[in-house]
Order: sequence, then C-alpha cells, then structure tokens
Amino acid sequence: MRIQTPLPILDHASPTEKPRCPMMRKLFLNLESQTSYDERARLLASDDPREWDRIEFPLEIAAELASVCNLRCVMCPVPTTSRPPELMKEEVFAAVVAQAGAESGFILLPQGFGETFLHPRWADFLGRARAKGIGPIVLLTNGMLLDSRNIERILALEIDGLLVSIDGVTQETYGSVRVGGNLAKVEANVMAFLAARGERPRPHLALRIIRMSETEGEVEAFLERWRARVGPSDLVLINEYNDWAGKVDDRRVAERQAPSQDARVPCRMLWRNLSVQADGRVSACCHDSEAELIVGDLKAGESLGEIWRGEKLQRLRTLHHEGRLEELPICAGCRNWG
Repeated sequence: MRIQTPLPILDHASPTEKPRCPMMRKLFLNLESQTSYDERARLLASDDPREWDRIEFPLEIAAELASVCNLRCVMCPVPTTSRPPELMKEEVFAAVVAQAGAESGFILLPQGFGETFLHPRWADFLGRARAKGIGPIVLLTNGMLLDSRNIERILALEIDGLLVSIDGVTQETYGSVRVGGNLAKVEANVMAFLAARGERPRPHLALRIIRMSETEGEVEAFLERWRARVGPSDLVLINEYNDWAGKVDDRRVAERQAPSQDARVPCRMLWRNLSVQADGRVSACCHDSEAELIVGDLKAGESLGEIWRGEKLQRLRTLHHEGRLEELPICAGCRNWG
C-alpha cells in the first residue's frame, strides 16, 4: 500500500496544482532544516522548471522497509507486482541514515509499496534515524497493525506524523477496496492512538480516504465522522485516485477524470523525491511500483547525494524538460504527474 506523495506527504495536490504544504511548519523541529525545506519548496513551486534544477537535495526520502503488505487493496499495484516481497536489510537503512543524517531540509518517509509495521525491526530502524537527528519522520499505515505495542513505540520515538488510510465508513465499502481489512479494527486502533497520544503535540494524525467509484458515496460521511474525533492539529483528507501509470484499473469517478496528456509539463517528482526500495535500489519516483526508473543503488556504494546529482537522474530530467516522454513508458502512461 503506497500513499500518493504529492508535496508534502500530508497534503494532496492534483496533477495540475502547485505543491502545497500547510502542515510542514508544524512538523519541523529544527529551524535550519525547516529553512532548507522551505527554500527547496519555493524553488519547486516555480512555474519555470529550470528553477527546479537548483534544488540540491530531495524534499522527501522514502525508505521502503517492507515491499510486502497484509492487505490486497484493489487500488494498489502490490498484489500484482513482479517485484519480490522483501524486508529492508539493516545495512541498507544504515546507509540511508548515514547519508541523510549529513543533510537537512527533507522529510523521511519510512514506507514504500508495503506495510511498514510488517518489518519486525521498524522501530529499531527509526530509533537509529532519530538518534542521528533526522526529522521530520512521517509514517503511513493501513491501520490494521496499529496495535497497543506499535502505538507505544510511535509515541516513544516521537514520530512527527502518522497517516492512516481508511477508505469508507461501512465494512461493505471498506472491505471491497481494502481486501482483507477489518474496518472496526482499524477504527478502534485509531481511537486507541488518539487516547494514548492525549495532549501530546505529536504525532500529528492524518486520516485519508481515496476518492474512487467504490468510495465516492461515503466521502462526505467519512469527513464528518472523523473531523469530530481528531484533534485541532490533525487532518482529514481526500486523495484523488491514482492508477499507478496503468498498473491497476482506473476507478476514478466520472467527473474527476485525469487531465489531458496534451498538457504535459515536466513532473516535479523528479526534483522532489528519492525512493529507496527494500533491496537498496533507488527510484526517481514514488509511483514506480515495478522499478522502471532506477537511478542508483545504495548496496553498490552509491550515496543519495551522488544519485541526486548523477547522470541517470539527470537524463530523466532532461527527457522531461524536452518532452520526450515516449522514451519513458511509465511517465508517458502516468496520469498523476504534477
């Protein structure tokens, strides 16, 4: 299960909108890091794609702790992916921490195309990142494993943001899209988290529903249900549907079709995100479920900084600048560019 990652992880921008970041200042603890992030976000919001080339380090680093999931969601490519199920090795995450710890101005997203809580050492790994001063850290989960033990770990680590995907207000709807999930259990877990967090300022909680043909009839009820329960610094969100460049069936509601491909511009993702997959390979895009945009490999000794400035990623950016998307099938087929 992968979140659509517009800028930033806790907000959603449609493919034709500029990035927005209403919660980021609440997440950053370090003024220097916040200042660096704000400058990169300012450059990325420019209408001139050449300004994006000035961004010296990604705004988001995703680390896929698990490429396996406990659900088989119909809007997710994980159930049909050709990539093997895998848990990230300690040495790979250690490389992420060592390299990212020397930088500032980014968000660490310890997830990819899987459920992070399935990694038995997820808390140990994030503890290492915290010890290195890395933050903010935003966790994504489907909520099924958000039990008392994991809640305790989240609070102890002082995770900055927690995003839980809950697609529906009835088990019939929820179960039809999040196959294998139990809505009552997820809702109870979220309420237990809110009770355990109490008056603590963190983690900020974001609850989201993906607008799609199956859930459209329950979107307003979802917003009403959860806005009355979350805290004043939390968010209740609607994410528009993503078909992962054609990897899953298009379930958009009719009146919210994707923008015309004729209006394509360079995609900001190539200047925003580096996604470290569970095996240590690094993709230029968090939508890359089949590892089609690999630009480096931490296991081969490459660093995140080298990959960010490297020839492979620069080539992808050049193809986008020049509009040669036919040379990048995943990009040509993507309808969630922006």
